[in-house]
Amino acid sequence: MKYTTVVILSTLIFFGYSWTKRVHSVSGKVLSVDEIDNFVLHQMDSLGIPAVSMAIIDNSKIVYHRTFGVKNKNTKEPINANSLFDAGSLTKTLFAYWVLKAVDKNQLDLDRPLYQYLPYPDIEYDERYKLITARMVLSHTSGFPNWRRFNDNRKLDIKFPPGTDFNYSGEGYEYLANVLAHLNNITKDSLEILIRKDLYKPLRMKNSSTIWDKQVSTNRIDGHINGKIAKGWGISMDNPGFYASYSLQSEAKDYAKLLIAIMTGQELSEKTRKEMLGIQIDSKVKERIWGLGIEIIKSKDGKLLYKHGGFNNDFSSGYLFSADTNNGYVFFASSDTGYKLNDIFQKYFVGNSK
Repeated sequence: MKYTTVVILSTLIFFGYSWTKRVHSVSGKVLSVDEIDNFVLHQMDSLGIPAVSMAIIDNSKIVYHRTFGVKNKNTKEPINANSLFDAGSLTKTLFAYWVLKAVDKNQLDLDRPLYQYLPYPDIEYDERYKLITARMVLSHTSGFPNWRRFNDNRKLDIKFPPGTDFNYSGEGYEYLANVLAHLNNITKDSLEILIRKDLYKPLRMKNSSTIWDKQVSTNRIDGHINGKIAKGWGISMDNPGFYASYSLQSEAKDYAKLLIAIMTGQELSEKTRKEMLGIQIDSKVKERIWGLGIEIIKSKDGKLLYKHGGFNNDFSSGYLFSADTNNGYVFFASSDTGYKLNDIFQKYFVGNSK
């Protein structure tokens, strides 16, 4: 047995809800808690992941929550129930859900061009931007690049007529965040205050924040790159602000509460929830299907499954769930290799899918 596995085993924590000894996976397969523990620990050891926070949802209930591992590979201090991970792009699903609450309040129209709420000087040179809507941003069909810094001239541009194709874009989410801040007459960073009131409080999410605050500073563990403690692309004390694309700091039990809300329709009208989970773009060429703030795949029996991954280089994360059975899982990992768990867990808990 490798030393890293010994450390991880010795720091396993099990707490919270009324737990069962058996869990239904997304595919319906019955797994024992011990089986899942051993599987996760094996993957951590194999991939060199210092810490994992994981939760499993069975019939709309959190039936499994584990925190494995250490805060960093040097001190080997165990993580605990309040240890926070960088959620990366899992922020997008949370933000999308909050945006849809604004739609329910008639504060925002999914199909009204965003420039009518707030012009965007960075892209005004291209008139096509006046076609971009919140629906396009949330389904990654705005035509924006992921990030302008990847362009040779580092200038924001539009890759195709908005609404006609798929291109994953963080830029679109940041534009939409600025629109929501404008509509609420607050700064972009202050959106955290509204999200806390509209989402964290009613869903009892006590271990989440989209800005770097005192709670995050106290409880955030270290990320790792190439097996060493390192800083990735996420927020920090030096860059503490709100980013709709990637700034959420959270852990598995808290995020599972958001997923349950999406599954069961808490805090959203049924019409808006169906919009979120409905197919907005089915790109045969790029083999990507998206709802609003959420990716869609098909199980081997043709049913829709919902997922998203997060990767800020030093942290990785992911979730997957079925809205038919209300079963699913979410994980956070403190390393650059943790992204591999998305495919590994999908195969383990779901089986083959498209």
